[in-house]
Amino acid sequence: MSTRGNIQSGFRAPSLHQIHYNSTSTIFVDSTPNEVGTFSNTSRVARILGIDPLKEETSLGGSVGITAKIPSLNTKVTIDGYMIKIDDRVVYTGSFGDNGNSELANLFAQANATSAAFFANAVDTKTSGIDIVVDNKININDDISFTNTLAFTFSKTDIESINIPSAISNAGLSETYFDKTSRTYIESAVPRTKGNLSHNLKIGDKWNFYLRNSYFGEVTEATNLNVSDSGLTENDFDFGAKIITDLSAGYNISEVAKLTIGTNNLFDIYPDQAAMAFRSSGRFIWSRRSQQFGTNGRYIFARLNFTLK
Repeated sequence: MSTRGNIQSGFRAPSLHQIHYNSTSTIFVDSTPNEVGTFSNTSRVARILGIDPLKEETSLGGSVGITAKIPSLNTKVTIDGYMIKIDDRVVYTGSFGDNGNSELANLFAQANATSAAFFANAVDTKTSGIDIVVDNKININDDISFTNTLAFTFSKTDIESINIPSAISNAGLSETYFDKTSRTYIESAVPRTKGNLSHNLKIGDKWNFYLRNSYFGEVTEATNLNVSDSGLTENDFDFGAKIITDLSAGYNISEVAKLTIGTNNLFDIYPDQAAMAFRSSGRFIWSRRSQQFGTNGRYIFARLNFTLK
């Protein structure tokens, strides 16, 4: 058995994209087009609204792990736990209106925008989790071996604090600066639990068969809609856990050529469809903001590999 651990700190300077990016795009809200501008953090618009200049993100984290072998079962178990805190994390703000300010209205008009969003050091976050991997190999005889791997990740990201500039707070725009959508996007728009169980059967020097089942935990729709306002239930905001199955068979034609035939997502599994309120008048069937896994469905393939020696 072996153990390990570490503590680390670091920083990340804001990217040039986050500092200087400008664009205007059309976003439909309740079927009404809105021209939303992304203004650079160094812009006059940012200063008028009270958005602070970007600074570096800082982090402090640690991990501890253990590896154990069980010779009698030909099995190895690895467990790692970790925690990472990020201060002044750069995120995308909500969209601000001109709030009756004539200078802002003129600057919005120049950019052909009706609202403005920015990159800002808005939040402090903490991510903690545990990774578990179990490897097992069974030698049935000299020609047949069976390898099994179980791997699971449990992780959680929490917003520890929101760094609201005083000008934003005094103007009553705290909920716009970092809104419910942004919180959900960071905390629960991706699965907190993911895992897979894979099996690889090898027969002699010619055949191998591979089976993998991948588990994706539930996610939450990242939206500002409230249950009471939208007529939805809490279940309409959640997308349930799913299991995806991959299967393939490989045959070594020669020492330099191998043919593999298989399918990813054998049972053609899709994420839960979004509630009608999130479909932008039917344009989108699945969530645009919460990503559980892909929406391409079953994929069948044949692959021929050559190894140059």
